[in-house]
Amino acid sequence: MSSISDEIYSNIKNQIIVGKLNPGDKLPTENEMCKIWNTSRVSVREAMERLVALGILRKVRGGGTYVNQPDPSIFLDPLLPFVIFREEKIIDILKFRSIIEIGSAKLCAENRDEENLRNLRSYLDVMEKNIGRSSEFVEADLEFHMEIARGSKNPINVKINEMLRHIMRKHQMTLNNILGISTSIKEHKNIYIAIEERNSKLAEHFIEKHILRAISDMGRLDY
Repeated sequence: MSSISDEIYSNIKNQIIVGKLNPGDKLPTENEMCKIWNTSRVSVREAMERLVALGILRKVRGGGTYVNQPDPSIFLDPLLPFVIFREEKIIDILKFRSIIEIGSAKLCAENRDEENLRNLRSYLDVMEKNIGRSSEFVEADLEFHMEIARGSKNPINVKINEMLRHIMRKHQMTLNNILGISTSIKEHKNIYIAIEERNSKLAEHFIEKHILRAISDMGRLDY
């Protein structure tokens, strides 16, 4: 039986296929989608993230979500649906994430601009203010890592991290409950400082330490 998120995903995709939604069209906001589907923001966001990860939709920061120009490679590449929809153990996801994010942090430290720094600081502030609110903390945590990808100025890296964000959203609360939020905030601050100082080696070191600690702890718990 499909979930409401699956139904939203299929509905939007089918509207694009039959031409009811065209490249450049703006989709309703999350709140509007919640009313249309009589569901939570979590279900709407999950469906939208899947479509963004596949390149079918694109998000404009502060400007909404739009239908992307069609790219046949999106539908021909078997890797994306496999990675997005297959259930994997958290530790396997983290190992893959370590490969991607270490390089992402290095590139961000080298290429970031002031807007990237402002956004990273903003997500850190949200994390600190929402220690007792799991969903808000998780969203800020995921966005922090996405901003590192954006700061890399590499579109392929951004695309891969969008896939990872969708996958990690399902597991991040479990990780935070097991690994502890206070330690996570300290590690994110260290990553931020290294990026701010344009110290690529230190940025690599801190993000590697952050992810390897998670892998080690999850390995002991056999997740």
